[in-house]
Amino acid sequence: MIYLFIAISFSAVIGLLFKFSEINGMHRYSITTVNYFTASLISFMLVLKDNLFSSFGPVTWSSFWNEFMSTPTGHTTVLSLQNSCVLAVFMGLITGIFYLNAFIYYQKGINKSGIALSGVFSRLGVLIPTIFAVLIWKELPSYQQLSGIVLAIFSIILINLNFDPTQKGKINTVLLLLFLTTGMGLFGNKIFQRYAVLELKNLYLFFVFFTALILSIRIVRREKQPFLKADIMVGAGVGFFNLFTNFFLILALNEIKASVAFPLFSAGSIILMTLGGLLVFKERLCKKDAVAIGMTIVAIVLINL
Repeated sequence: MIYLFIAISFSAVIGLLFKFSEINGMHRYSITTVNYFTASLISFMLVLKDNLFSSFGPVTWSSFWNEFMSTPTGHTTVLSLQNSCVLAVFMGLITGIFYLNAFIYYQKGINKSGIALSGVFSRLGVLIPTIFAVLIWKELPSYQQLSGIVLAIFSIILINLNFDPTQKGKINTVLLLLFLTTGMGLFGNKIFQRYAVLELKNLYLFFVFFTALILSIRIVRREKQPFLKADIMVGAGVGFFNLFTNFFLILALNEIKASVAFPLFSAGSIILMTLGGLLVFKERLCKKDAVAIGMTIVAIVLINL
């Protein structure tokens, strides 16, 4: 249980660091770039340690595509080692794009809507791979999971309802984009985990982080944002906690059933980020948002049953 608690704590720290950076007017894209540089460097060292680059072999796009399309949708299927490498690179590039945008919208969401609501919408992203799993792999949800999905969708609607007559009809676009980009990033992970050799996970993560790094560098150059000492320190901290949140979560899954670990991780992260926002940054939630957060915690637990 100690590994799960560390993963939950590290996940909450990322949100708190972003909130700190937004309050102090730090450079958003510089922090994101340093974050991905740190995560890329660590994941690259892990790839070298496991000698994963030697797994690449002669392969053609047609052979990969034929094997991938011939896999039955109703069962978990592992591609060959060479084609798993192709999938790791291909899905790493795509997922890295979603990771970068999710982090940017996460920062914007924290600045605009607070750490609690931003944390909720990032965790609600699990709905997207869940829905695709039903449509593509026929992984039908149980009645409890279906109840959680409906409750989660209702909480999204509730958060976006505005009872202020002057703001009527206005939708929180940043939070919705955070939900979509986070969810698509999770879906990329789902595709890799379902079809590829899992021993190549560090290789896949390297391409995810490295892709996000390259794109974030281009944004920094376009926006002409400097790399100040404070930006570098916060960004390195985010990158460290970003990578090792996943590291300790994997260790937790070796000790705790996934059906228990995932809902605890999601709900625990939301609770800690909400408490951190209240205690550290003196954030205040309206009744509507507080109810929506409570509904989301229940929904996440139900979805992962």
